[in-house]
Amino acid sequence: MADFVGKKKDKKVTVADVPYRPDIIQAYLDRCGVPQETRDTLKHGSDADAVLRALTTLQQHHMVAIPYENLSLHYSETRDAPHDTETVFEHVVNNKRGGNCVQLNLLFAELLRSLGISAYRTAVRLNAAASLSPAPGTDRSKVVYGPWLHIINIVTIGDKKYIVDTNFNQFGSPFPVPLVHNEPATDVWTRRRRMIHERNPGWAETDQKWWRMQVMYEGDDCWMDVYCFQEVEWMALDFALLWAGIQKLDMGWFNHVVVCFRIILEDEVPVGWIVVRGDRLTRSYKGVVQTIETFECESDRVAALSEHFGISLSEHEQRQIIGTKTELKEAFF
Repeated sequence: MADFVGKKKDKKVTVADVPYRPDIIQAYLDRCGVPQETRDTLKHGSDADAVLRALTTLQQHHMVAIPYENLSLHYSETRDAPHDTETVFEHVVNNKRGGNCVQLNLLFAELLRSLGISAYRTAVRLNAAASLSPAPGTDRSKVVYGPWLHIINIVTIGDKKYIVDTNFNQFGSPFPVPLVHNEPATDVWTRRRRMIHERNPGWAETDQKWWRMQVMYEGDDCWMDVYCFQEVEWMALDFALLWAGIQKLDMGWFNHVVVCFRIILEDEVPVGWIVVRGDRLTRSYKGVVQTIETFECESDRVAALSEHFGISLSEHEQRQIIGTKTELKEAFF
């Protein structure tokens, strides 16, 4: 498939109820560029292995076509990211944009349910070393968990449960990850990942077990924690309260750095990722990370969002960042 789905405006559809109507499902899958064979398996497949392969394809195409981004916090009048299904669907599917983890994983869970796949959402705690912008010199071997800042989907196929996370940074996995203790598997290029079900280091409750996703890069000698969670279902209102708290307390990097992230597929295999982060465009390709461009001004960043992510910001949206702390101002000497 192409690196991202283009900006052609398809016939507009709107979400009226859940489960999604057939035209809503089709529009969503079109947005992701999902092959017809995969669609047929998702809708009618009964073999667990075939459905898992189709879910993998859906997740990865989703992560290419629909970026993980926070542009609405910087290029809009409201400086907010609504989380109701109808607004998010309009934003993502009809307007060809991306969104944050709460927006997109909530929407994705409803798509899976509408396809007859069992799915629910839960919140996770992030490890400091797996932040989008870890502090300089952060020790990957250390485990320092913060508050709830991310959400994932837990999906059941056959008699097995999997994490399916369509929106995270470079430390997330573009595969459904089975909830099985200590079974390392190949992940993105040069990296392995595993789940462990153990206590969190340094926590007072020694008998309380958490699922902890870990990754190990080629050449490393230790597993790095990414995030941890328990199998407790969260409701949409729980996530709305979580997001309200994040915004009220100004937690994390969301309001301070412009971010847009997607993975790179080649021959249906994840081979890396590309991200706009602040004033830089960075790419990881087959294990090699390099800065592609350093933006001198807003027009550079806006052009990169269009070229590499298929996101065209209107002139009105572009003006909304003027005068804010995240605006890129051209230097004059």
